[in-house]
Amino acid sequence: MLYSAFLLTIFFYSRTYCETHFSINVESYSNSTETIRDSCTCLPFYQCSEESGEVIVDGSGLLDLRNFKNDVCTGDFDVCCNVSKDALSTTTERALKPQGCGYNNPGSYPWSAALLYQDRNQFSPSYKCGVSIIHNKVVVTAAHCVVEDGLYAIRTGNFIRRVSHSIIHPKFSPASLHNDIAVLIMDKPVDTSLDVSSTICIPPNSISLNDTSCIAMGSVNGRHGNHLMTMIELPIVSREKCNNLLRSTRLGEFYQLHKSFVCAGGKENEDTCGGDGGSPLICPIPGQPGRYHQVGIVSWGIGCGNSNIPGVYVNLPYFRQWIDRVMITYGLDITSYRY
Repeated sequence: MLYSAFLLTIFFYSRTYCETHFSINVESYSNSTETIRDSCTCLPFYQCSEESGEVIVDGSGLLDLRNFKNDVCTGDFDVCCNVSKDALSTTTERALKPQGCGYNNPGSYPWSAALLYQDRNQFSPSYKCGVSIIHNKVVVTAAHCVVEDGLYAIRTGNFIRRVSHSIIHPKFSPASLHNDIAVLIMDKPVDTSLDVSSTICIPPNSISLNDTSCIAMGSVNGRHGNHLMTMIELPIVSREKCNNLLRSTRLGEFYQLHKSFVCAGGKENEDTCGGDGGSPLICPIPGQPGRYHQVGIVSWGIGCGNSNIPGVYVNLPYFRQWIDRVMITYGLDITSYRY
């Protein structure tokens, strides 16, 4: 993801993996179970004011990156932050999380997660691709992300879950990347009632996307080997226009854009690139502020960030009925991503 995009500080927490074959603690861990100082609580560093050392309660500066030294808290990106009396007031109630798919939290998109991969010769897993949560046990990603033989897991917030089933679309073509979609089922559910994890909506195939401004998400390397989520605003490009633009590339004048693809972008230095595969392309749901549906999965492109060459994404609405069938086959609820 190019750096002309604005950075969304969603952090995939890094941990040291001391055993092979994902023989790791895949249960949730908490950095609040050990009270080191009575006057502070462990929070992500960006929620703590540099000036006062107290919890930010009005949202100021939450998207600013700041240097920090973490010498008290267990979380890689946590600092021990003093809690003011106002923040501890019993009269202040936390807003209830909206029910249903596609709701974002301020400064975060909780349906985005990381696919970890470990081959048989690796000592520990590494980041492979992005995924998006559509059910508390299910994520979707690009099929090209899961074709290698090995072990896979999903990291979302403080949870790591093994992938127990990988269902690649039966018509996936590794050469043309047609039908580049896979459904991954986790061995245990994640708690989607928490702010850190939630499901994204999937629209029906009948949706019209022309002239829509959407958000592509991806991953860049962060400190300590962690991965930071980035996001960039991109316009949806019509099929006809995208096909013509792609024909001007090395694909040639006879290239035909497959119906399993949707295009977005085409602005110089604004694109999804290597390492972003499997990540979601999301759009606002009309008439529902703060709510999103996923219309694409990062799949491929010609170069990266070139003017008038859109990025190509999996057309997720096109596959909703197939996803429904997979979910029903495994006895899973299909309402988790419907609206």
